[in-house]
Amino acid sequence: MITEKLTKSKKIALMSVVITYFVVGFLLLVIYLSYLIGANLAGFASLMYLILGWYIMIKKNGLFYVMKIKHD
Repeated sequence: MITEKLTKSKKIALMSVVITYFVVGFLLLVIYLSYLIGANLAGFASLMYLILGWYIMIKKNGLFYVMKIKHD
């Protein structure tokens, strides 16, 4: 199996998509859940969203896995 790293521009694009996912997801959860379940629980749920995303992307090397192309 050959592992090929992405170019710098593709890494920047991927990182901006990931950061946008977390920022937009966090803000949308805070805004919409605050109307549905209240501000305290919405803030807690949004924090859990960020912690889960951080755990998957950083601790489980999900980001490094996504940034590589594998060919068989």
